[in-house]
Amino acid sequence: MVDKAFEEGKADSGFSNYVILGNGPAGISALLAIREVDPDGEVAIVSPEVERYYSKILLTYWIGGKTDLDDVFLVDEDFYEKNGVRPLLGVGASRVDPIGKVVELEDGRRLAYNSLLLAMGSSPQVPDIPGATLSGVYSLRTLEDAKKIKEKTPTSKRAVVLGGGLVSIKTVEGLLARGIDVVLVVTSGRLLSQITAPEDQEVVFNMFQVPGLDIRLRCDAAAIEGDGEVERVRLSTGEVIDCDMVVIGKGVSPNLSSIKGTEIEAGFGILVNDRMETNVPNVYAAGDIAEGHDRARGKHWVNALWSSAVWQGRVAGYNMAGRRVSYPGDVGLNSVSFGDKSLITLGKIRPEEGDEAVLFLDRRRKEYRRLVFSDGRLVGAVISGPSTQAAGVLRSLIARGEDTAGIRNVLLGARLSYGDVVHTGTRLSYCGPLG
Repeated sequence: MVDKAFEEGKADSGFSNYVILGNGPAGISALLAIREVDPDGEVAIVSPEVERYYSKILLTYWIGGKTDLDDVFLVDEDFYEKNGVRPLLGVGASRVDPIGKVVELEDGRRLAYNSLLLAMGSSPQVPDIPGATLSGVYSLRTLEDAKKIKEKTPTSKRAVVLGGGLVSIKTVEGLLARGIDVVLVVTSGRLLSQITAPEDQEVVFNMFQVPGLDIRLRCDAAAIEGDGEVERVRLSTGEVIDCDMVVIGKGVSPNLSSIKGTEIEAGFGILVNDRMETNVPNVYAAGDIAEGHDRARGKHWVNALWSSAVWQGRVAGYNMAGRRVSYPGDVGLNSVSFGDKSLITLGKIRPEEGDEAVLFLDRRRKEYRRLVFSDGRLVGAVISGPSTQAAGVLRSLIARGEDTAGIRNVLLGARLSYGDVVHTGTRLSYCGPLG
């Protein structure tokens, strides 16, 4: 039950049929799905960011001068008004009370609901490094972060980027485009280690051999030093690198703090069923925070992908509004471009017991393909070079989970294209969006 103070309107933010915690692709897709079913129900969107819906994928392109700020935003300023939404922007949720069906906001207000979507996304993991609070040290997750980095670029000559994941790699590309030399410091012995396997390292490392980039593997930042602002980074090897900017990209973790102590079940992310519903009635989760069915692995998994967030949010929104829709699960896809080179990973890229990994390499054509099979089914792939054009069809094969023995020679042939697979007569229907 809502307490008496709430009923009297004291320190409250009212009631909404639907409350969406998150203003990203999952939250906005849920809103649009709700509006298809229920044009008039009250909707509130809560987000700690003050900006309207924008693309985080485009932030590094904006930093590098490859796109305008206007293009980063994905909706017009009147989007929320046109869709009858109450935007509570600039304030996050501090606690969810699924029994009382109330969300407590960070400013003390309370918001009651009938249906709740948890789509709070994830936040950067910031390591405890001495000097991490100096001026000139940044993370990159929000538009506000990107603005601070871009403001620094005109006066920056050399930057140190910590971490070898996707965000770090794209940050490096943006800084290089601004004429800034970059030292990339990676704790492990591999780049993109979370989305590739050791067998892929040669092709991955070769992608990033470009002027202005110095890669240091198997070391870390022991301290960031300077008099009030960044002047140097001291590595764990004892080496000192002079610099005027540090960007920390050491991975992200789901924003779960607001559900701690509640009945909502979570693993790495919040566990959901095929309706994107949690174990608590009328509470749903979608996007980077949701642990849903992964079709390649055959188990719950967090696929922190834009396309997955859109699809999951849409399914959640329909179900919140009363239209029964199922989410059959997705196949993870990561696409990395750097200059004129690209790498795509699909599904389960690290073989488990009983799996078979087969490698195709043609250095002359700069063609790399490592496919993972399980019981005759394609379950994962790492591809670079011309065959990246077949990524969509490979993802469809993984999603359907059918026996690929009949087209194995085609998949492992010297040249692979969408047409090669289609011409074998393979059926490529699929039950949901993969884009």
